Amino acid sequence: MIKTKSTADPTSNRDGLRLFVTRYWPRGHTRDECDEWLPCLAPSQRLLKKIQGEKMTWTAFAREYRKEMFQGYGSELTKNPRMRNSGQKYFLRFLKTLAEERTITLICTCDPDAEHCHRHILKALLER
Repeated sequence: MIKTKSTADPTSNRDGLRLFVTRYWPRGHTRDECDEWLPCLAPSQRLLKKIQGEKMTWTAFAREYRKEMFQGYGSELTKNPRMRNSGQKYFLRFLKTLAEERTITLICTCDPDAEHCHRHILKALLER
């Protein structure tokens, strides 16, 4: 089972494996709030700047994010200088298999009730 949460949501025993899927470490949060931090499953720095600066529609963002998850971020110098060997496809396959046996919770810094958050796209990718 795959669930999603915000860092603002309280932790629960039912969360299972808690994964921060944020590009940057969430301020004010400690390492014991998650089991693992996977920045490679977050949108690239370039994509984040576009959506946060409202230079891109949600539909375009979702399309580009999905493309990044399957094609990678590209050259370290051209697309995303902070992330080198990202390994998204590996993690997607691994998490999909893991979710068949245990609960995984994808956690992001977006508001708890945010409809437009990459964690929902990521969940859909893992469930298909």
